[in-house]
Amino acid sequence: MAILEVKNLTHTYSEGSPFRIDALKGVSASFEKGEIIAVIGHTGSGKSTLLMHLNGLLKPNSGEVLYEGKNIWESKISVKNARFNVGFCFQYPEHQLFESTVEKDIAFGPKNMNLSQEEIKARVKEAAEYAGLKPELLQKSPFDLSGGEKRRAAIAGVMAMKPGVLILDEPTAGLDPKGKTEIIQLIKNYNRHTGSTIIFVTHSMDDAALVADKVLVMSGGEIVMYDTAKRVFSHNKELEELALSVPEITNLFIKLNKKGFDLPLNVFDVNIAKDALLIALRRRAND
Repeated sequence: MAILEVKNLTHTYSEGSPFRIDALKGVSASFEKGEIIAVIGHTGSGKSTLLMHLNGLLKPNSGEVLYEGKNIWESKISVKNARFNVGFCFQYPEHQLFESTVEKDIAFGPKNMNLSQEEIKARVKEAAEYAGLKPELLQKSPFDLSGGEKRRAAIAGVMAMKPGVLILDEPTAGLDPKGKTEIIQLIKNYNRHTGSTIIFVTHSMDDAALVADKVLVMSGGEIVMYDTAKRVFSHNKELEELALSVPEITNLFIKLNKKGFDLPLNVFDVNIAKDALLIALRRRAND
C-alpha cells in the first residue's frame, strides 16, 4: 500500500519571467510503506524540487501530494501534519543544529508536536539510539561533536518526530568513508526497526545499489526510470546518456564481460561479486 503518492505534479520557478524553469513536468509516483527508495539524477534534474513537495515545503502549481490517500494541501492542519508525518533532513543537516545541547536539539521537533515531557524524553532517547549516539553525547554542545556525530544528531532530530516517511537529501555528502558507512547502516537499521519508508537523494550509485529497494531516476523534471535497483542499473547505456553512472562493481563486471568473462551485470555486493568472479574464473580454466 502506498503511504505517499504524487499525481501529475508540476512546479515552475520564476513563472512569467525570462528565467522560467519547469522543474517538475507532470510527475507521478507512489512510495510503498517500509520501502527504501534512492533518488538519483544529474544537477537540475528536479530531485530536490520533488522531495520538497513531499512534505509541503513547496506547493505544486498543479497536481496532488497524497499522504495515506489524503491531499496534504486540503487545509492548513493537513499541511502541518504532513510536515510531522514526512520528516525532511536537508543536505548538510548539521548546519541546522542550534541548541545548547544535543538532547535539546533532538527534542526540538517533538516539543513542537505538543507532546508531554515524558514522551519527549522517551523519543529523544530512542532517536539517539537509532542514530548511534552514545548517551554521554546528549549533554554536549552539538558544536563539540565530530562531523559524523553532528550529521547523526541532526538526523535523530527528525527521527524523534517518528515520521511515517523519512526524507534525506544527500545523507552521506562530505563524510569520510567511516562516516558514510555509519550513515548507511543507520538508514538500514532505522528502516528495519521502525518500518518507516525512507527516501534519500544520492550521487553515489554504490549507496543506492546497496541500500535501496527501488531507484527513482530523474531527468529534465521527469521520472525516466523507477524500478528495483537491479533493473535500473542493468540499463547502463541509458544511464550513461543521462550523465549518470552505475555502481563500481557493475562497471567492473561490464568491462570484464567485454574481455570475454561471462559475469552477471546486476551484482552490487562485494561478497556476491567475489563468488561470481571465482565461478567465472573456474569455468574459464576448465574450458
